[in-house]
Amino acid sequence: MTLAILGGEPTIGNPGVIGNPVAFTAQDRDAVIQFMYSKSGRLSFYGREGLLGRYEDELAAYHGVRYAVLTNSGTSALYSAYFGLGLEPGDEVIASTYTFLATVTPLVSLGVVPVLADVDPETGNLDPDDVRKRITDATRAIVVTHQWGHPAEMDEIMQIAQDHRLRVVEDSSLAIGATYRGRRAGSLGHVAAFSLGSSKLLSGGQGGALVTDDDEIMERANLVGHFARRSEAQVRSEKYLPFVETGYGHNFRMHALGVAISYRRFRRIEDLMDRRARRYNALTRQLESSRLLRPPVTLPYATRGSWLGYTAGFDAEAAGVDIDTYAKALQAEGLLVLPRGYHPLLHRTALFTRYEDGYRRQGPFAPGKRLYAEGDFPAAEAHVDAQLAFPHFLDEDDWIIDAYGEAIRKVENEIDALIAWRKQQTAE
Repeated sequence: MTLAILGGEPTIGNPGVIGNPVAFTAQDRDAVIQFMYSKSGRLSFYGREGLLGRYEDELAAYHGVRYAVLTNSGTSALYSAYFGLGLEPGDEVIASTYTFLATVTPLVSLGVVPVLADVDPETGNLDPDDVRKRITDATRAIVVTHQWGHPAEMDEIMQIAQDHRLRVVEDSSLAIGATYRGRRAGSLGHVAAFSLGSSKLLSGGQGGALVTDDDEIMERANLVGHFARRSEAQVRSEKYLPFVETGYGHNFRMHALGVAISYRRFRRIEDLMDRRARRYNALTRQLESSRLLRPPVTLPYATRGSWLGYTAGFDAEAAGVDIDTYAKALQAEGLLVLPRGYHPLLHRTALFTRYEDGYRRQGPFAPGKRLYAEGDFPAAEAHVDAQLAFPHFLDEDDWIIDAYGEAIRKVENEIDALIAWRKQQTAE
């Protein structure tokens, strides 16, 4: 068969949209309609009344903690978590360079210094050994991203935190429902935050949540984003009680319709996780016969839960072509794949390579800002540069997974033709 990139017929004629935004169901629409015509008659929650309070209680119970605070985004939830820890300008927080920007940008707003660290080459998660090397007298916390649903090495991370009196934040946006040694991701650190927006499993269109067992984190999270009625109901300590009326300057309330949609999806969380797992497990089976792509590994003591993301390792040496050429060939066949993952490594972005970043007139987000260069995180660079990212499968028909496997086999069977095409392109 002639490759589509060389003029042949593509394997999939109508590929759809990259990063499936989640096809909302009739049940989701009914949740909105029922809420709008409910007795409350309001489209905002000012306290923990009604559906919002019920959702928070069930989210907290699901994670095995006492408190949950819904917010308008995962970014706001992370901001609330960092503020909840009492971080101040000049403090340092260690984070993986391999994470989405929103894991660290809330720190910028707080004047806190993100200190990037390298990753485990197998899972892409934060490397505990590299974390130890990054700790200074200014380090106050570690934020852990459970990359593509695979929990990080939390026992080791928590031991490091205990040894150095640090706090641990879990960014669980990609790992709702995941488990680590029998424990739920989001219940392993001192506080966890996750997104309920975009293409996330529990998407309400926009939204986020914080979960914790810590009274002070909960109170501060309420005060920073939920003033007056909400804080009056939640804040009890003498230290913070005088400030419940004014709060601390933000409005992070989740929209009521987003709550209604997300809650309805939460009630189906096991089914949604099973549907995604079935599709990704089927994709793994398609890749097992590939000589160029290595499916992601799930370690025996972990489950991936919502598993928001699937990247496979590409062997450029065996292929004889670079990952960009290979990805173009698959894209021409109708596959919605991306070379080098879904987003860049943080140390390759302008925010971490330029001192003058325009954030404040008197300099960047903190006097101790760290700058990085190519080669600073060799494991992360090698890992990401070899990753081919696939769509966020959830609602697609099963035949699409089979078609992905067919296209991959087609390109591999015609790899010599692709090599010749690439050489011709280079010569021209």
